[in-house]
Order: sequence, then structure tokens, then C-alpha cells
Amino acid sequence: MIPFSVNDTIYAYGGSFPDKKALSKEVMEIFPCYETYEPRVFESDPYNFVFLKSVKNLFRSAPYAANKHYLPWVGPLYYPEMLLAAMHFFEKSTNTFQFKAGMMTPTLLDVASITGLRPLGENYDPTNSSGNIPFTYKENTFSKYIDENKGKDNEEVSDVEHIAFLTFWLSHYVFCSRSLQIARMFIPMATQIHEGRQFGLGKLLLAALYDSIGNACDDLKKAKDGSPFLVAGPIWLLQLWLSATFEKELELLIGEVYLPEIAERSIEGARLVRLAPHPINQDSKTLFMKYMRIFLKFDKITEHHTPFLERKIGPNWFTEEFPPSNPDARDDVDEIWTAYLDPTVLSCRVGNHPKHLGLVGYQPNLVSRQFGFAQILPKSLFENKKNICLGCSVGISETWYKKFLEVTSEICYDLQPFKYTNCHFCTKEFSDWWGRYYSSKSMGDDALLTMLEIAKSTTSMQKLEKFSGAAGTSKQKDQSKLEEIKEEKSRKRASSSSTEIAPKKAKPSRAISFDDEQV
Repeated sequence: MIPFSVNDTIYAYGGSFPDKKALSKEVMEIFPCYETYEPRVFESDPYNFVFLKSVKNLFRSAPYAANKHYLPWVGPLYYPEMLLAAMHFFEKSTNTFQFKAGMMTPTLLDVASITGLRPLGENYDPTNSSGNIPFTYKENTFSKYIDENKGKDNEEVSDVEHIAFLTFWLSHYVFCSRSLQIARMFIPMATQIHEGRQFGLGKLLLAALYDSIGNACDDLKKAKDGSPFLVAGPIWLLQLWLSATFEKELELLIGEVYLPEIAERSIEGARLVRLAPHPINQDSKTLFMKYMRIFLKFDKITEHHTPFLERKIGPNWFTEEFPPSNPDARDDVDEIWTAYLDPTVLSCRVGNHPKHLGLVGYQPNLVSRQFGFAQILPKSLFENKKNICLGCSVGISETWYKKFLEVTSEICYDLQPFKYTNCHFCTKEFSDWWGRYYSSKSMGDDALLTMLEIAKSTTSMQKLEKFSGAAGTSKQKDQSKLEEIKEEKSRKRASSSSTEIAPKKAKPSRAISFDDEQV
């Protein structure tokens, strides 16, 4: 937090000022976009809407399996067209959505508000389970699993049955595993929760979400040739965050029948889960285009896009004043806000197999306005390519995994809180820098929408080809348009400058860098 005043009102900049190294050529090559991980909207490759034919099947959410023996909760309903449109703006190395307005992303503050989970706790380690309560099962399908592990009616729930339920809950509803069966990798986590072992579930949930979105975006780019793909992970959290952040733009509503329930809510997620779009019967392609236009137009962050800043709903530790007026609460509040604001890496490890080892970057300084701070020219957490954390998909050794966590834990955010007023400002340096970056990457809204419309019409034309050979001329025209778009984008990138302007008073700030020899 860095204070500044306007007309005698105290505000705060978020994060430390970047130093010269933060703006070096090496860093600029990977920040704010690492090659091959740029948002789909910045790519000029043709689109293919084949995946929109059965769009609801793309998401490995919680399939409906009501059973009287276990909680039949299956919400929220997914709005896949909205989720897919948003994913087109996601950049994997920064774990941010890149809009005209700047970068935005779910943060630990958002997770705390939506779920009530603290941003604190040790990293989850599946090897920490005691083994005092052995649990195994034969049946993997949901219904058979429930029948195998449910206890008798009117009997107290046993330790084994509780672990069985938690395994089902984590696999089926929380982390939404890729398989349509119960995932055994969640047994250690279920056991630790049952035994009361404390770990940072809120941090793990956010890290798993980042990893899931990144993987989905990788697969989304591959789908340009019609390849199928599947979205797994806690995408329900992304939908709730999008609903909260863009409630006005998405024109979301809450049914009157839910108003009494919402009035008594203890976390914001209870309200967000009831938000729904207008019940207009539109096909998936039309809905997708609608949401793409909404996100493309988003060019200014206001208080409407940061609904959790006031922190009026939630546990006491969440709603506590910041900075605290109560000196007895200062240490706890500062610890929580340090977790919110600390650029670091998060573990997304949920299983005990080497393939489950993964880390993702958490960079709240890139989205300072979401915390009520003014956005300055940000500094990347990573200073070279080899240190960028890209989740579980890249494959890392346990030695490297542990060393990276050790290095980041030794560097702590220097939080010095003071009374301030929330704002959504950004500096001219940031505005100029982001404007240059975005314009150099974007092909322009009209060109992108033309590509999307071509893909939309091409899919329809492919159906007609079975009955007519007259589609060739139309295809040639569409191909000509695509070539014009690619040429225009190439010219824009060639004329773009990557020179950055540093603030006048630069101060050292946090970054992660170490050599392979240290591991």
C-alpha cells in the first residue's frame, strides 16, 4: 500500500513500484503475456463452432444424481456460453482475464467472500493423512458408490461413512474431477478434513480454478480444427465470480421466491448462486456472441465490478474493519490482508501422484483496483521464462515443487496499512502501457466479430454442402476476409512499441527468480 491524496482525500496505490529490472527486455518478452498462452481473442486463427452443438456436455460439473441418502445439491446451473466467452480473454501465465479496461481475475478476497474460506493455512499435502481410518471402495459410479458406503437409517454416521461422503463431495461438487466416477485421489483430503487437520482450502480452491481455466483455454485453442475438449475443475467458482463482477452487464436477475433466503445469507455465494440471465430462448451460438460483445466492450472498471469491497456479508474475520480500529484485532486482520495482497505462488496439488504436482502464480498487484487501490504500472512475479508457473499440465519434479514454495515463503509482502478511501483509478503510465499492449495484440472488435460471424455461418454452410455444391464461392469470400484480418493484425504488431515508462520514484518490489542449480 502506497498513500497518495487528491483534494485532501487519502487513497492507496496497490503494490510496490516496479524497478528498472521489472521493465527489462527479458521481462517484457513474457509479461503481461507469455508466448503461446495469449488469450484466444488475440489469435487470428479461424474459429470453429462445432463445440457449441452440445455445449453443456463440455463442462464436467456435477451431473444430477439425486439420492435420498446424501445431499442432492447440484447447483449452480452452468451458463456455458458465458463461461466460454470469458475464457477467450484469459491469459495463462498471469492467470488474468485481459480486457480493454485492464486485467481482472478471481482473488483470495473473492474466494473468501463467495465461500467463507480463509485465505490462510498451510499448503495441502496428501501425505499428511494419518491412516488411522482406512477407507477404500469397489464401486466407482455415483449411485453404486453411495449404495456401497451409506450407513443404515437412524444410525449415527460412522467415521468411514463421513470420509466416504467427503470424498464424494470433493470429487463431485467442489473440484469437479474430469472423470464421471468418484476420484480416489480425494480420499486423503477427505480424511484430513474429517480428522480436523487445518490446511488452506481457500488457497487450494483458487489455485485449482486457475489451473482448470488455463487447461480449458489450451484446449479451446486446439478446438479451432473441430477437436473436442472437456472443461473440468471448480468452474462453478468462476461463474459465481463472473456473475458478481458483471451482474449489470449480463443483466442477471434473482427470482422473488429466493429473496427471503438471500436476506438471511451468511456468505455472498448464497446470493450469487441465484443470479440467472433472462429466460430468453436463444441458441448457443447467439448467446455466445452476446457474451463476447459484452466482454469486448468492457473498458472501464467501476465500483459495480468490485462488489465485495465493502465486505458487509461474511464471517467476522472477513467483515472486520481494515485497517482495524480495534488494536486486539490488528495482527489477525493484517495477516489476512497480507494473504490477499501478497504476490506469490499457490499449490494446485490435489492428489498424491507426481502428475498432480503443480504451482500457479497469484499476482493481486496486477488487479489492484479489485481491492480498492489505484492501479500503477505492475511488476511481474516472474523475471524469466523458466520460473513461470503454469499449473499441473507442464510436469514438475517434487524437488522443484518444494524448492519453489520454500523460496516464495521466505519473501513476505511488506504491509503497512493506513486509513484510505476505495478508488478505481489508474495512473497515466499504466493506462498508456496497457493501451499499447492491448492495441498491439488485438485485431480490433470489428475484425474479431467478423471472424466469429464467418465461423457461425460456415458451420451452417457445412450442413448445406451435403445437398448442394454451391458453398465454394462463399467459402472463398470468407477466406479472403480472414486473410485481410491476419494482414491487418501483422501490421499492427509490427508498428507497436514495447518501450515502457517507469514511475519517477521507483522502489524495489517482489519477484521470483532462482537458478536450476539451486534446486
